[in-house]
Amino acid sequence: MSAGGGGQQVKASKFGRGGGAQQKEVHLNLTPMIDMMTILVVYLVMSFSADPATLANSKDITLSQIQITQEKPGEVPTVSVAPPSADGSSMGGLLLDGKPLLPVIINPKDGNLDFPDSAYSGFELFHLKEALGKAAENAKAIESINPTKKFKGEVIIHTDRAIPFAVLKPVMRSAGNAGFRTLKIAAKGLN
Repeated sequence: MSAGGGGQQVKASKFGRGGGAQQKEVHLNLTPMIDMMTILVVYLVMSFSADPATLANSKDITLSQIQITQEKPGEVPTVSVAPPSADGSSMGGLLLDGKPLLPVIINPKDGNLDFPDSAYSGFELFHLKEALGKAAENAKAIESINPTKKFKGEVIIHTDRAIPFAVLKPVMRSAGNAGFRTLKIAAKGLN
């Protein structure tokens, strides 16, 4: 870039009325204009380049649909995950329809929230999968008696915002393996 002066100059004549009796030479310095155009091009290229929120399109991937509703939960199992309180007055836990299944502990290895090692069966939570499996069997038995009450495989996950996804992942996997493939996340609006 130039710091003033120099560069290419274009001479132009200014023609006024009267057939060009008075001519004045005008010098136009192109270097600052070229510098400015270069800056604009670089800015535009940078602003339109790879945005982290942009995903690569693929014909083979169909994204899941999401619905935001305010409907009241019906006869759907609710899995709640609560962290232990900071003052120790309440111990966090994993609950199914308000009944405690497992405690949520602070892992002594890394200090993060987790379930006890004894609760895991592979990558899922044995107690939760077993309880949701019974709920699925009951719902299917009701469906066989009353075909209007279909088993949709829906479960509501109700959790505190302090719970990291690493804790929710085995909960979601256990629900899916128990036959509950539609996960509904309970959330509070910002209004």
